[in-house]
Amino acid sequence: MATIQQYRAKDGTISYRVRVQRKGTPTQSATFPTRKECLRWATMVEGDIIAGRHFPDKKSPSTTLTELIQRYQQDVLPRKQPETQERERYYHHFWNKTLGHKRLTDISKADIVKVRNDFLAKGYKTSSIHRYLMVLSHLLNTAIRDYDLLETNVVNAVRKPPLPPGRVRYLTDEERSRLLTECRRSKNTRLYALVILAMYTGLRRGNLLRLRRRDIDLDTRTLTIERTKNGLPLVLPLVGEAYGIAESLCQQLGQDAHLFPHANETKPLWSYVKAFDYAMKRAKIEGASFHTLRHCVGSYLVQAGVDLYTVSRILNHKSITMTARYSHLQTDHLRVALEKVAQRLSS
Repeated sequence: MATIQQYRAKDGTISYRVRVQRKGTPTQSATFPTRKECLRWATMVEGDIIAGRHFPDKKSPSTTLTELIQRYQQDVLPRKQPETQERERYYHHFWNKTLGHKRLTDISKADIVKVRNDFLAKGYKTSSIHRYLMVLSHLLNTAIRDYDLLETNVVNAVRKPPLPPGRVRYLTDEERSRLLTECRRSKNTRLYALVILAMYTGLRRGNLLRLRRRDIDLDTRTLTIERTKNGLPLVLPLVGEAYGIAESLCQQLGQDAHLFPHANETKPLWSYVKAFDYAMKRAKIEGASFHTLRHCVGSYLVQAGVDLYTVSRILNHKSITMTARYSHLQTDHLRVALEKVAQRLSS
């Protein structure tokens, strides 16, 4: 069915916009100077749609979610960080198993709602549910923007469960001491060095495990990450025990050698993940992960009075709003302000 609307420009010129919309096909529109031309164009387009000739290759109704995932893993996933690839493959496997058999155009809001409700019934954390939905949404957005296989993203129509208030978990001095003691005792002889570098730099585990000898400059006492999670490079000073650890690790290493060797090339993180989790268990630390070490750096810096901009630079946040989560730890300036109020109230 065609609809025509008249528009009048500021200079008085009149034009007509025609839209043709038929069920199962994308809306087509065009603008003409006369209503007669609009009617002629609409008649032609409707005829082509009925005959199946209008934009026959606009999308591929037969493409399934499994085929989209395979194409995405071939075209897009290799450009991401190895740790991100591993994490996304996990979510891809779930969606492939759950909805992979369905054509993209047949995936409905009801399908997504059912998955969401199943997660809630099983007690999944809302943050985990958001991640599952986010990965599927990104896949469908890629189908729309890059592959022209869809018109709309059905995930956008599904209400996500509310996220809990953000909470920054960091280690107390006593927890940190217990953890380092257990890391020294670990059968993984590089675990202590890995944790020390994490605590002194705030780097993510993936960045640390990809460090090579060539990334360490002992003369300037710096390490370089060519590409962080947000796609930006980062150069950080090596201070305190971190420099001594880096210097020790770099001895007798070739330029391309990893500071933290990968025992299993197919799963390079596994030996370190397992060793760290076991050390945390022995240290009796709950509610924390390796990423908590990054929060430690941000928290300790803010508590020491370092401004949020500098903290943001060190943690390589793309936006300072990411760093603002630590601002509640910096209360001295609030105390000064409230003391002024107290002085007036008591006078």
